[in-house]
Amino acid sequence: MIEFSNDIKVRLFNNPETVSAGELEGLLAMIPEWRRRKVLSYRFLIDRVLCAKAYLLLCEELRETYNITELQPFGFEENGKPILSYHPDIHFNLSHCRKGVLCACSDKPIGCDIEEIPLQLDLDLCHHVFSEKENEEILASTNPCVSFAILWTKKEAYLKLTGEGINDNLPSLFNPTILSEIEFYSNVCQDNGYVFTVCNKL
Repeated sequence: MIEFSNDIKVRLFNNPETVSAGELEGLLAMIPEWRRRKVLSYRFLIDRVLCAKAYLLLCEELRETYNITELQPFGFEENGKPILSYHPDIHFNLSHCRKGVLCACSDKPIGCDIEEIPLQLDLDLCHHVFSEKENEEILASTNPCVSFAILWTKKEAYLKLTGEGINDNLPSLFNPTILSEIEFYSNVCQDNGYVFTVCNKL
């Protein structure tokens, strides 16, 4: 577990691609039927592993920090963001990629995102999702691929915090007002090949 502040706690699982089908069966045995159906709705092994591990990371955090030993099915806000409707004072967010699985919990609304560090920069994508100034900063950095991943996870974590999801306003997303109201915690896990960001409102 990583504790960024008194309000934010993060749990990670590395290398989900190494989990075998047999190991997944063991994970499924620890998951209630309602979540098991969600896991098995995915076709590919890796997607089932990601879904299972994200849920189990949340269970670990709720058990160890809040002494919650049984989870009911998630509730959902109007925008589709999952919540613990029976524990409205506890906020969580889940994210995953092929390199890692992330769970973040807080006493305040929270968003998180984890992404692989790309092997090379996709300039067309950069121009589509970042502002001109952001692109300049990425290209001027000592490691543009890492800088890309950090900024991308910041944007997606923020959109998951608000429940908006990815939209067409990504280049202009971070105006000064938003940046003054949001706190970001980014971490580069170079050895594991990913970056993750957690954010909440100040």
